[in-house]
Amino acid sequence: MKLHTWSLRAAKFMAAASLVLVASVMFTPHAAFAADNQASGDIAGNATNLGTSNIFTINSTQLSLVKAAFLTDGTPIANNTTVAKGTPVKFLIYMDNSTAVPVDSVNVVDALNAAFVYQPGTIRVSNTVNTGSTVAAIYAAANAAAVLSDAVSGADVAGITGTTISAGASAGNGLVTVPASKVWAVLFTVKVQ
Repeated sequence: MKLHTWSLRAAKFMAAASLVLVASVMFTPHAAFAADNQASGDIAGNATNLGTSNIFTINSTQLSLVKAAFLTDGTPIANNTTVAKGTPVKFLIYMDNSTAVPVDSVNVVDALNAAFVYQPGTIRVSNTVNTGSTVAAIYAAANAAAVLSDAVSGADVAGITGTTISAGASAGNGLVTVPASKVWAVLFTVKVQ
């Protein structure tokens, strides 16, 4: 049974040579789930068939979404750091699902700023790290993952079209599920223009 679909949009990076990073953005459940963590059901379209048992508690999940930047040797790039034109930079976007409930049908879209050009053949995805892990551990797991095709297709969960990196079925990729108590991450390389 699918409880809900999540759509997350990663923060864009601004400026031609300076990386301005949003440290962390917390996304909360859709309004329908946020107010009281309850939903109602029915039998064959008739809610009265369940009487007072037609209201049940659901697990609404909070995911944290973070985007970070690294030099190609894995050194983190701090907020407002200026890097030279032509420098390759690895962007890491990850979602931390700190609950015991897997979240499926997750979609991530990251439209690259004109200051960055995607480097072909660099998209990697990982969902093996436990929730609460350090950013360094998340980066290491994603960096060690196999490279995916750049194509947006059901064959892989992530790809690129034009200047937009996407993951999830809504963009035409394969289904993305963030496992319970795990971190799902996508890592790719760009070059500063």
